[in-house]
Amino acid sequence: MLVNFWTSSELRQNYEVSFSYRDSKAYTVGLHNRVKLDFQVYPLQLPDMSSIWKTPSATSRRWVRVLRALAGAMLLYPMFLFDVFILMRLFRRIRPDVLHINNGGYPGALSARAAALAAKLCRIKNVLMVVNNLAIPYTSYSRWMDYPIDRLAVRCIDMYVTGSKAAADCLRQVLNLKQEEIVSLHNGVVRRDIGETVAETRLRLGLGDFDGVLFGVVALMEERKGHRILLDALVLLSGTDPSMLSNMKFLLEGDGPLREELERFVAIHDLGDNVQFVGAERNVFDFIHALDVLVLPSIRNEDFPNVILEAMSLRKPVIASALAGTPEQVVDGVTGILTSAGDSVSLANALKTLAIDDTLRNTFGEKALQRFEELFTVNKAVGRYLSLYKKMVGANL
Repeated sequence: MLVNFWTSSELRQNYEVSFSYRDSKAYTVGLHNRVKLDFQVYPLQLPDMSSIWKTPSATSRRWVRVLRALAGAMLLYPMFLFDVFILMRLFRRIRPDVLHINNGGYPGALSARAAALAAKLCRIKNVLMVVNNLAIPYTSYSRWMDYPIDRLAVRCIDMYVTGSKAAADCLRQVLNLKQEEIVSLHNGVVRRDIGETVAETRLRLGLGDFDGVLFGVVALMEERKGHRILLDALVLLSGTDPSMLSNMKFLLEGDGPLREELERFVAIHDLGDNVQFVGAERNVFDFIHALDVLVLPSIRNEDFPNVILEAMSLRKPVIASALAGTPEQVVDGVTGILTSAGDSVSLANALKTLAIDDTLRNTFGEKALQRFEELFTVNKAVGRYLSLYKKMVGANL
């Protein structure tokens, strides 16, 4: 969503924009590659706690886990105060009317919560924090260490924003927020240009002669994305209706730590004629445009996936797990099919339903595009934030 803010003519006409972030070479390179930086940018030298709090592997010795926990406990509060100091210096200089803190999840970055305290110490009147995933409850030692910082943040943040109602409910429970302290604003995506025709993309992927139903997954190949559940569903279909499966192909886009394991599974279960690993596509929109159905079989840690919105913008029906915010995107039986997370039987039935019914796929696709245009365009999404900004600023005049 940040890029959408920076490229919004309406927002830029009404607000002077600046952006600050924890400096790293990789982030800076990516930022310059993606965005025309015609506004003030402040890269900040802030420490990174992620390597300390990273979950040790199951094979780590107990003393390694204990030492890591102790190191985190000893450094957490000093690093938090250091972040507050650095951010106060910045805020005193730029004096923003609205501070928009973009946090990956919750607790997310330590600097995000430090920004809230720094803002209030600098008497910034309008502070909002966007939480882009489901909040983590206090079920671990590290999260209990966060508790005092979280309570400070709650006192300093005027409004929390999430991309889905499910995420809002989760954050409200974890932080014990009042109803008026949190709002859900759906994100939007840009409908990008298509560089290839469907025929050109399928020919490039070696599917020029395929006239069956083409399903695709666009996701990092890690356990939470549920690729294995999809492959289990294909094993079920191969045992119950092999003739139908012969008319279906599944393209797995992307890469990740589970790719080799997934490739072995496909080989062991003789699914090579149906499953194709395509790696990272240079233009994911071209890839999605060439599909008949997008599948997202995630099993956890999902909230409001952009890839679903991208598929909807291209008139594609979606089969997705009913997790967190996905039911706010996909209307079951109207724009696609929602399945139970981790349920390969439910997923197999959904695949079969859309494989045999061309009319249903087309109807779902049309309804998906209609829903996208009504709710999930960039202008609609940015407009929701602009309304919130105006409301906050007006209330604090």
